[in-house]
Amino acid sequence: MVNVSLLPGRFLSGGERLLHGKGVDAAVGAGRAEDWVRLDADVFHGTLSRVAGWKIASRLQVGFHWFDGREIADWDTAPYWDVDGPSWAGPPTGSELALCLCHADPRVRAAALAAGGPAAPLPLLLLRCADNDERVRGRARAAFTEALAAVGDGSLRSLVVLALRLGVRRHGHWARDAVLARTGGVREAAVRELLASGGWQGADARVAGIRAGVEAGLLDPDALYRIALTADQATRDRFEAIRAAVGAGRDTVARKRFLDFLAGCEASEVRIRALGYAFAVRLLSAGDLAALAAGHRDRKLRRLAAEMVLELPGADAVLDRLLAASDTVVRGRAVERLRACAPAGRLVPYLTDPSPWIRRLASRELRAAGGDPHAHYRAWCADPAAVTPAAVSGLAEYRDPRDGVLLHTLTRHADGAVRARALGGLRRLGVLDACALTRYAADPDPRVVAVVRRGLRDDPAVMRTAQRGALRVDVGRDDPDDGHQSCGHDRDGDGA
Repeated sequence: MVNVSLLPGRFLSGGERLLHGKGVDAAVGAGRAEDWVRLDADVFHGTLSRVAGWKIASRLQVGFHWFDGREIADWDTAPYWDVDGPSWAGPPTGSELALCLCHADPRVRAAALAAGGPAAPLPLLLLRCADNDERVRGRARAAFTEALAAVGDGSLRSLVVLALRLGVRRHGHWARDAVLARTGGVREAAVRELLASGGWQGADARVAGIRAGVEAGLLDPDALYRIALTADQATRDRFEAIRAAVGAGRDTVARKRFLDFLAGCEASEVRIRALGYAFAVRLLSAGDLAALAAGHRDRKLRRLAAEMVLELPGADAVLDRLLAASDTVVRGRAVERLRACAPAGRLVPYLTDPSPWIRRLASRELRAAGGDPHAHYRAWCADPAAVTPAAVSGLAEYRDPRDGVLLHTLTRHADGAVRARALGGLRRLGVLDACALTRYAADPDPRVVAVVRRGLRDDPAVMRTAQRGALRVDVGRDDPDDGHQSCGHDRDGDGA
């Protein structure tokens, strides 16, 4: 029985097969663009240890047996550059030339181009035309230009996919243009092959396919959004598709198409990046951004949209939509903007916002406008019909001892939430000791009792007395706002 794991095509990579003296055709298999790119990467990484001075040891398991990695492929035997120049003495063989053209040392690549020149395999010459080393690039382009004169258009058409693949590299435009100038431009089959490249290794190919498809008019915005929604590979190609789609137009249809994409996309990272692209090209109006800030399910996107809309000239016209948003941070950004675009009186309602952070923002902006937030709180709390739990919390946050009498009065208010906030405010002022707190233990509202229980936790003796008496509520019940909130950002925990 044959163990297929030992067959050369399954066991050895393309670079390793070159190292064992196999021909270039055996190393690249079907000879597709990705095969040549993978061969180039195999040899580069194999020879990198000598160039970088690394000592690498590896163990490989084949069946039940372990082997030293050098028994499979000893890259120290590959051609290299020494003090006298390239290690080969005579003209390199075909496999040696291919190894040298893909070598990690740019001096070896340049020497291989000098030795092989136009006789080197065209795909490897094309790869070197996009090389990061300027000397290698120059020699490769001269050799490739010479080789083009001797080949027919049929041979060049086989290089179109590789040329498009190289077009996304930093120095790849020359190679791309040189091939497309002879072959008549981008073909649909080449775009399909690039888009079908799988795995994270094929991300560059898929990006190249998207760019080529857009350039040739083969991918419209609907097709690009489908790629962005359905791609199950790395997000890079999704981002490329979105960037191309949002740049295709700015009319009403384009805006609706983009908003539909945001509604259907399930990846938060992709939605955030897409919104950034759309904002950069001014695809969305202030109203669109305000609607996203007020109602989108993604918390990060809501808050980013709020920041974006406030940068636009027409932001003041949609400020009311932001002020009515359920997201605390979105409301807070709008409250910060109010003082610059509205009378100071517009800030007063937000002194009683449920969020302590927004109450603090409103107080700060009102004081900057010449108002007195503390006076507003005292007026509300002095009127039993007008007082609200948030107003009591706002008054307590000032920690003014002169407010103690007013807070004592509110501990007898008809609303249990008001009583609980008032009791919490007295605790904050430090005017209630443990014994005084027990007088409120019989309150019928569990929120009040929860404040009492928290105040008695540090005094076990009084706590036991209270429990034997009137304090008969679940230990785990806590009031969500007893006047002890931080004045920092109240991240409201809404779902993303």
